[in-house]
Amino acid sequence: MRRALFWWVAAGALLLAGVMVLVGSTADVSRAATVAGSTPVRVFTPAAPGPGPVVVLAHGFSGSAAMMDPMASALSRAGLVVVAPHLPGHGGNATPLDENALDSAVTDAVGLASELADGGPVALVGHSMGAGAVTDRASRNPAASTVAISLPDASALPQDPDRPANLLLLWGSAEPQRFVDAALTGLRLGYPEGEPGRTYGDSEAGDARRAQPIRGAEHISVIYRQQTFDEVTAWLDSGSAEGSPRGDARLLGVVLILGGGIVAARPLLARADSDRGAEPPGASSGVVGRLGILAGAAVGAALGAAALQGVTDAVPVAVTGYLAGWFAVGALFLWLATRRMGAAAGDADGLLWGAVAGVVLTLAMALPARLSWAAYELVAVRWWVFLPLLVILGAWFWAEWRVVDGVRGWRRAVLLGTSRLVIVAVLLAGVVLLGAPGFLSLTVPLLLPILLLLAVLAGWARDPLAAAAAQAIPTALVAATTFPIVP
Repeated sequence: MRRALFWWVAAGALLLAGVMVLVGSTADVSRAATVAGSTPVRVFTPAAPGPGPVVVLAHGFSGSAAMMDPMASALSRAGLVVVAPHLPGHGGNATPLDENALDSAVTDAVGLASELADGGPVALVGHSMGAGAVTDRASRNPAASTVAISLPDASALPQDPDRPANLLLLWGSAEPQRFVDAALTGLRLGYPEGEPGRTYGDSEAGDARRAQPIRGAEHISVIYRQQTFDEVTAWLDSGSAEGSPRGDARLLGVVLILGGGIVAARPLLARADSDRGAEPPGASSGVVGRLGILAGAAVGAALGAAALQGVTDAVPVAVTGYLAGWFAVGALFLWLATRRMGAAAGDADGLLWGAVAGVVLTLAMALPARLSWAAYELVAVRWWVFLPLLVILGAWFWAEWRVVDGVRGWRRAVLLGTSRLVIVAVLLAGVVLLGAPGFLSLTVPLLLPILLLLAVLAGWARDPLAAAAAQAIPTALVAATTFPIVP
């Protein structure tokens, strides 16, 4: 009882500290949800608007207005009004993603921004897919300035320095080469001899152009870097505003709340205990063999998912069909491998307490995420994608726990951690070798920490059904709500 009380007190302290940091970091920016045309948007309004343009801020593939909230807040602190749309298939926008719907959503956001500007200038800023959308629009329709962050492809841009007008191209120095190539191509379509780090042309004439790497950033962290905020604000010419594009400490608040959720899950998982025996003889010497089972199941999962891709691509949420096929095949391999291992199957109490722990962790992930990295909205078809994915992921985590059953202490930690590293490595190999969705390679900075975080829960669990439920609920919700709805 005392041990449980310790965990609850620690969880409460972390949650309270996290909420205080999160609220204190974001309360200085006014944000409001509304609809522009048929597109849901967030509007960020500074306390003292400066002379700069109203900004349309478009997120990337699998992003949302929530993911752009830290950048929008920083720009708002510099005196800029920001309109951040949920692009089609993302966040609260249930319209399936296609090229026409994407262009229409940007048009809706620009229309609202023009109203807010009241005859003043409107600028366009986009990340990844959003960068492609805003540069395409700015090439056809005048905008005061355009900023493309991690532009995937510049081949469709005109060979003209004032289309788009005043174009800034940013990319993370740790991003794949194709993003570097796209930025330099975009620069040199306007200025053939252009080099990174220099500004060409004249902003007054509308033909300014610059390409600039963001130090140490990869595809996701590039939108959270202070250097990015500074570059964007300076390019949009809001330097005469009273404020500056200051970042904030919200990510610390997110981490503290997430830590509180993990700690709160600990005593809940302890309530279910079908793993009461001592370490079986030979468990230590079986670590390598168990790791081989886990790795073999991952390889089998990749091969099976590739064979099923013609079927799973029909799932109307991008990437999730592939992941469902991958984990379903992998769970089958693990189940076959563990049939003779004599591991516990779990019981109803384990399922119950694991589900409670999973819901607690999901809330700790989802609530602060809406101000930092994900919208977590189960709209339209996402519900019926979430439910089978929950069962499939639960089957994988259940079977995985049975593989490590009987291994204790640091050996279990090594097995679980290595299993998650293997999952990520095989998913990445599938992109290169088996035609898996290429976007998986860009999600590693989010995917790997989540999987390693869930490994902590698996290590604490004493019942396979508890381990399965505690991990499957948050993982299925992330997958079902993050990737876009597609036709």
